[in-house]
Amino acid sequence: MTDDERLDSWKEIAAYLKRGVRTVQRWERVAALPVRRIPSTRGGVYAFRAELDRWWRTQSPNRAMMPALQSSTPSVPDATGSAAPSQTPNLPITAPTVPSMRVRPFIPQTLGVDPDSPSVHANLAVYFFTLVAMGMLRPDEGMPATRAAAQRALELDPSLAEGHAMSALVASLYDRDWATADRGFEVALSREPVSSSVRFHYAAWYLSPLRRHTEALTQVKLGLADDPLYLLGRIQLGQELQSLGRSDEGLAELEAVLKIDPRFGPALGLVGREFAIRGRVDEALSLADQTFEAAPRQANAVGFLAGMLRRTGSQQRADAILSTLDGESAWARARARAEAHVVCLEFDAAIDALEEASNARDPGVWLVVAGTAGTMIRSMTRWQTLCAQLGLPRGPFGTTPTIGISPGFTDSST
Repeated sequence: MTDDERLDSWKEIAAYLKRGVRTVQRWERVAALPVRRIPSTRGGVYAFRAELDRWWRTQSPNRAMMPALQSSTPSVPDATGSAAPSQTPNLPITAPTVPSMRVRPFIPQTLGVDPDSPSVHANLAVYFFTLVAMGMLRPDEGMPATRAAAQRALELDPSLAEGHAMSALVASLYDRDWATADRGFEVALSREPVSSSVRFHYAAWYLSPLRRHTEALTQVKLGLADDPLYLLGRIQLGQELQSLGRSDEGLAELEAVLKIDPRFGPALGLVGREFAIRGRVDEALSLADQTFEAAPRQANAVGFLAGMLRRTGSQQRADAILSTLDGESAWARARARAEAHVVCLEFDAAIDALEEASNARDPGVWLVVAGTAGTMIRSMTRWQTLCAQLGLPRGPFGTTPTIGISPGFTDSST
């Protein structure tokens, strides 16, 4: 191959593929994008156009599995159009100073990272927040650490959209200050081009809690237009469809993720939750086992399996599974119990557990109150009280969607 066919940096590779640098870096990690490294250099890379073209052609079956993305929103850029760069964290990276936080054990210390890079600190903010959302870091530690990293990013670059977005998430989910969060996201979305990371966070953690699901669906589709291989974005697409009452379409999207990666924990858990609500108990129990195997320390996975075990008569094993959230993870038990009550169709008890999780400022409340299950929870009278605790506006929240189950939620098991 000639030098003319060679691309000599991440920036050139990204420009050739018409994507952001973070997006193509993720593709190299998770989808075998053919990028080569230069020995004896710090991060030097190169790639050949012909190899990239061949790789792109092999990705078309995955892109073809997204009919809703390509047909329902004509304004979304097509797969060959220019789109916003994704800003998924590229870890490991070095932590900013966070007073009295027990976060350093999560951060591998490496050389060669610029401590004055605003994007590094913005990525670190995403990292801390993700740990909290997964139930691996206490909210009273991880959310202030998220704020500190985002603020440092903005000190270095006040225009950085990702810094504004992560600060906005802390404002809404931890401070319960939704007005400040609104202003933060307004700034983040005004920075063109808008990154996939900003769109996904805005949809999942701001618009969806406020029940602005049509807007959330639009943002998710725009994000996926830029980063079609991002499976969590596909998960969001399915959940927003469910939240809009389009439960069968949403389930189909979630099941499509499992066709791409049959072991993807979030998809296993959410397909299984939907099966549990629809009374497909045996299938839900099987998926609960698979979800727990994929993510044995994730609070929702723990709760899902515990709930299905209790629903099928294995109370002792259910208690044992919940007890695995001990020590530093004990704070996440409330979220796990909420998940367990949901798959047992005990929505009043789920709200009790969600109130406890809310008291801990756990943003994972919104992982439970999402999709079909979230619509059912929000239809309960007691949800209004929890709204006030979460700082949300009070008001009517609609009705339970029609998803092909009887009013009594009849099990298919015996």
